[in-house]
Amino acid sequence: MIPKGTVKRIMKQNTDMNVSAESVVKIVEILQEYIVTTTRLAEENAAKDKRKTIKARDVENCDGERVRQKILEVADRTEKVQILTKEFLKVLSSELTREE
Repeated sequence: MIPKGTVKRIMKQNTDMNVSAESVVKIVEILQEYIVTTTRLAEENAAKDKRKTIKARDVENCDGERVRQKILEVADRTEKVQILTKEFLKVLSSELTREE
């Protein structure tokens, strides 16, 4: 479980707005799904090399498009996403686009 206090602190460091407990919970959920998706993709990369250990390069070589689609999927499922969560998704998605 990702510590909510840490997430809230990071959020507060990056905005002058108040941060609701609900927005923290949503971002924690999104981060957890992001980690799960990235881990599965990294696992596939390691398996292609016939390894049982996920290495940094496996994470770095994750298919950005599939990860981006998963992030947008999470956003679409959430009916009332807070502004900060939407902004987080936009930034994350744009970062993935730039890396490719």
